Amino acid sequence: MDPGIRFAELLAYNADENSHWKRWLAEHPGVLDLACDVAKAGTVRELLYHIFATELFFANFILGLGRTNFENIPHSTLDELFALSEEAQRQFEESLAKSSEKDWAEIKPLGFGTVKATPRKMLMQALWHSINHRGQLATFLRQQGFKQDWTHDIILSQVME
Repeated sequence: MDPGIRFAELLAYNADENSHWKRWLAEHPGVLDLACDVAKAGTVRELLYHIFATELFFANFILGLGRTNFENIPHSTLDELFALSEEAQRQFEESLAKSSEKDWAEIKPLGFGTVKATPRKMLMQALWHSINHRGQLATFLRQQGFKQDWTHDIILSQVME
């Protein structure tokens, strides 16, 4: 038996972390406009946009919706930003519910360079990317004097209980 973590569990953790971030950022709205060099974003707002747009890119791709033109997607408010991740979450859950094992193993070109990946790998990339950048964001904000009021570790979350 492989007792590995399921994507549904990782998605639940991602959603849980995002709910904490959304609440905390609503309480600290000035943080969104702090200059931030993580991922060359420029500001915390743009870093969140980068995180969530990447999730949505892969969610759209896995569902076969093609590439999204992100240039015109509103992301100036907290609700607009987090709506991107919430839509990606919905799409990932839909993919998990309706796709077969064979669908998850099909290698597909991503449309840039020669990069190809399975939907399984794309979903893992989206989640890992989000977790990685949120960790960088948490560290950056603590260094700026903005400590979050929750622990980011999955072991202390309600996921997988």
